[in-house]
Amino acid sequence: MALFVAPFLRSADNIGSYEGDFGRDVVKDNDEDKIDLPFGVDVANYEKEFGAGLAKHIADASEQYFGLESPWLRDSGAVEFLRIPSGQQNFQIHCIGCHGEIGDGGGPAARYLNPRPRNFRKGLYKFTSTDAASRPQRRDLFQTITRGLAGSSMPEFRLVNEEKRWDLVEYVRWLSMKGEFEQVMLDDAYENEELPDAKEIAEIVIKRWHPAHLRSIFPGVNETPYDAASVERGRAYFNDVAKGSCYSCHGAGGKGDGPTAGDYEDDWGYPIRPRDLTAGTFRAGSEGVDLYRTIAAGIKGTPMGSFEGALKPEEIWDLVHFIQSLSRKEPLK
Repeated sequence: MALFVAPFLRSADNIGSYEGDFGRDVVKDNDEDKIDLPFGVDVANYEKEFGAGLAKHIADASEQYFGLESPWLRDSGAVEFLRIPSGQQNFQIHCIGCHGEIGDGGGPAARYLNPRPRNFRKGLYKFTSTDAASRPQRRDLFQTITRGLAGSSMPEFRLVNEEKRWDLVEYVRWLSMKGEFEQVMLDDAYENEELPDAKEIAEIVIKRWHPAHLRSIFPGVNETPYDAASVERGRAYFNDVAKGSCYSCHGAGGKGDGPTAGDYEDDWGYPIRPRDLTAGTFRAGSEGVDLYRTIAAGIKGTPMGSFEGALKPEEIWDLVHFIQSLSRKEPLK
């Protein structure tokens, strides 16, 4: 298994006009702020400014703590190693074209897609059942692989054997752990201008991903009746500043044209706009429980935060019903 760092090192001299690995664009139109800079370029940029040695330090530590032969990783219990070989094989068959060899979202098709393929290396996944600070659970990734993301280039893979889908989940989890470790190592070096403590960072990353530390957000109560009264209560919450002020981004009519819709970006650096709720197309699904989880957990890496604390479970259900009503063709009785 090749290290993630070495094959992707590039000189930082030509970053201004750089196109990322596999042709991924990494600069905005104004050529000022970099978008989702490839990891190797980031390392090279650091070494140009602060001196050599960081890339090797990260590569060695990455292999020690997150390599597939790492006793430390095996002892952590965070990865189901028996699934990794099949997961890697199926990733190369089904996923590498968009997500890239190391899961950085830089596959050969990436530059042609909008929204861009997910960069797994940041440890962030938008659509999960876990709370705002948590990494996804296995079943969150399994659901995304199985169902795809509606309205995006991420297709469903229902026809892939179920066990192979679970193998894919495990391989993607491992890619994310390894990538996140390397990124945190680099960020720590930038901040402190010295080689970071690899063991300490490895322990932080593994704790973030270990199933024992992940909490799902399930509906606090069963779904309340979907009727006109519930929709009207949901409408009131939607436009209530004290209840989260949904309208400020999504607009009073839910068309994504609220007064603060503006020029948002996600944590990967790409432009993002509030969802037009009247279209009835939702990335993580349009069933009641899907929308409940999206509202309660938020959409990680975006301005759409968690409303678990701002709204009671019954109020979230009312909000779900109002959102569903925006794209409903027949009137409620």
